Amino acid sequence: MSEQGIDVGRKTIAEISTDDYDLLLESLNGELYCQASIQVHHPDQSIAPAELIELLKKHGITETVDLEQLAIFCTEAAHVKHPKDFLLASGEAAIPGADGWFELGINTASAAADLSEDDLGRVDYKTIQSFSNIEIGQQIGTIHLPQPGTAGRTITGLPIPAPLGKPVNLIAGDGVKVGERGVRLLAEKAGRAVLDGNRVSIAEEYVISGDLDLSVGHVDFNGFVDIKGDVLDDFNIRASKGINVSGSIGACRIESDGPITAASIAAHGQGLIICRGTLEARYINHANIECWGDVVVSHEIRNASVKATGMVSVEKGNIAGGETVALEGIQAKILGTAAGARTYLTSGVYFPETDRLQFLRSRLKTIVHQLKRINETLTGLNRKPLDEMRPALREAYELRIGILSQRKSNLEAEREELADELAAFKQQEQPTANAKINASGAVKEGVIISLGETTEEIKLERKGPVSLIENTEQGGLHFLSLSPLKIPATDLEEELRQPADSEEESTTENSDSVA
Repeated sequence: MSEQGIDVGRKTIAEISTDDYDLLLESLNGELYCQASIQVHHPDQSIAPAELIELLKKHGITETVDLEQLAIFCTEAAHVKHPKDFLLASGEAAIPGADGWFELGINTASAAADLSEDDLGRVDYKTIQSFSNIEIGQQIGTIHLPQPGTAGRTITGLPIPAPLGKPVNLIAGDGVKVGERGVRLLAEKAGRAVLDGNRVSIAEEYVISGDLDLSVGHVDFNGFVDIKGDVLDDFNIRASKGINVSGSIGACRIESDGPITAASIAAHGQGLIICRGTLEARYINHANIECWGDVVVSHEIRNASVKATGMVSVEKGNIAGGETVALEGIQAKILGTAAGARTYLTSGVYFPETDRLQFLRSRLKTIVHQLKRINETLTGLNRKPLDEMRPALREAYELRIGILSQRKSNLEAEREELADELAAFKQQEQPTANAKINASGAVKEGVIISLGETTEEIKLERKGPVSLIENTEQGGLHFLSLSPLKIPATDLEEELRQPADSEEESTTENSDSVA
């Protein structure tokens, strides 16, 4: 806040000038922050942490002091670095009160609801709330009054008042009346409660007829979601029974406990789509997909991360770039690109387990690296002749040693917990696993295939139709005549062994005959 070039939010707390240093303490933003500046004339007599703490205490600044920042400030001052506008203490801003809101009495957005469906098993809606069947005279919900906010505090502990929340603007629409004391909404007819903007009514159908945008907001619904237009970037959907998008899905978080269908998915490498059913689309481009079922795409998967516990199928199109992981097999017309872009294909693995295993290993590696750096720092600090240091510098070093030691202890505890989980980690056998990849057209150069224990890069284009499985006996891959994904890789490899087994039996019979 400024007036005629003057920063009225800045206030001097203390200004101390001695032969050894000039110190300035100031408050900012209505005493929400305290910062310090110092000009040291004689390093041997720089201000010590204890002296600065006592000075702050004298001005009522105690519980809001950041001791680590204070230690760094004193260290820099002792080294004659003249720190300026250095943050030493922070208060807490006031939090406005919660606005008044309407609560559906039968169901909330995150709770299970007793939902009715039409003949097709759909629920049409346009709201972030859930819908439930309503009987005549039943309470639909409650109007909650605005709440007082949470007061903040200044650096000296004085309270900062918080504004009251705004009242809800609610209209009782068709089939709804306001009950006693103006806080209860009651149904005048049977149907489904619908919250459309600030109007509450009873209706059997509710459709999002256009795009999911600012006019609708995020959707969190325990039923089936049907979007007649596009889902624009940064608008999220959660549905318990499935999602249908007639248009395109942008960079969003889409989560469904049922199937998902969309014309296309173009997420710019952001967002996440979580599907616990079959996911179907014409195109998937630069998207992150986690599917507990099949992923069926008619035209193309390009530069995407697609993981499925079922199969991934682009039977008449191509998979170009990115990473595709499936438990029950992968199939496409073309695998890879003519330009040789890296395309990673993994089949026969259950991605939730492999992802968790990868996280454990990655996090442990990060913790080990952090502990190494902390130990190196502590070793250097402990070598310092603290007894020979100036008091101000010694206190600063001791404070930093204490803070780093606590961080080390916390990381070591986390490391032990993760190491125990990793040691006990055991991948479960997946009966439907099928380490098999089909290409009806071609497998391009630059495709990296992972099947079982084998990972192999395709160096030269391989024409299809072809089925790829692991050669478990000799290593590498088998390139076989194309067969449906429903024929598992284990059956195909068993067939490959049969001629050798038959030859062995024939040789044995001939030997017996000669004898």
